Amino acid sequence: MPSIKTLLDQFRLKEVINEDISSKTVWLLGTVGNTTDLVPGVNAAVVTLERLAFDTQTISNHALPGSDASLLGSLALGSEEQNDVYSWAAGYINSRMFGPDIRVSLIYPATQKHIAKHQRQHRRWITETPRLYSLVTKPFIDAQPASRVQWVYNILSKKVEADRIVYEDPDPENGFIILPDLKWDASNAASMYLVAIVHRQGLKSLRDLTDSHLPLLKNIRNKANVAAEKYGVPHNKLRLYIHYQPSYYHLHVHITNVDLEGRGIAADRAHLLDTVISNIEDIAPDYYQKVTLAYALGSDTELWQHWTAHLDPRSTTESSPETN
Repeated sequence: MPSIKTLLDQFRLKEVINEDISSKTVWLLGTVGNTTDLVPGVNAAVVTLERLAFDTQTISNHALPGSDASLLGSLALGSEEQNDVYSWAAGYINSRMFGPDIRVSLIYPATQKHIAKHQRQHRRWITETPRLYSLVTKPFIDAQPASRVQWVYNILSKKVEADRIVYEDPDPENGFIILPDLKWDASNAASMYLVAIVHRQGLKSLRDLTDSHLPLLKNIRNKANVAAEKYGVPHNKLRLYIHYQPSYYHLHVHITNVDLEGRGIAADRAHLLDTVISNIEDIAPDYYQKVTLAYALGSDTELWQHWTAHLDPRSTTESSPETN
């Protein structure tokens, strides 16, 4: 595979498919190579451009006596405004004291699923009872080809990204690895984002968890701080949660700095690990096989398309599938 720089040099933009103003991120869809016709899975590519957070430690270091106080002196400002004690302007920083200020990621070749995941979509609400999980969602999950999580197995077997692993418990039943999520630059502790990927195969989602998995879940909860401390984040600053629906069907737990907002922590998707453990341990060992789970899906996702096939044909696509 060519380097990301080589592929980006060949990238031809088709359209901006999404943006997130709060995280200062934009997603681009295009092709790689000379051909202009976009073919998912062949020449399609999704590029993510994200502004990185300021490194506060670097700022503090440059504020010390005798340091190079070039941060504000390097500002190039455009039009300025003022109102009483308030002043503001737009501009850019010439100084290189912060190092890289943008993160670039690339998916190539990008499949239609990759494109749908990143493009702006209308969202639809799902109320998934245990019966509907068995009838609709579980068959969809079981039909997913193993190739879609091959990249996960490559990480677990250390074929790739072995140097990024910050903690591992190799136990095949209750073990896991922890490494920085690709959405994090692994430098700013305030935006720390790690992911714990379990070694045990066959656990695909929250719905699979029972009391037999409590040792695994508690092990992740107890050891997450070991990994986080490598970045200076103490245990009482950790938020651990599981997504349902997840972006890939191999059980993993998200570990973020509690100060990090806006990335996958919405109530329609994130289930706090402490709550998951308590539900299984204190309420019912098969809690997640009995409970109704509600969540939102993008209207272009494969799972939503699968759900629409089970909607009452007399209802609109806005209606809850539970009306069946």
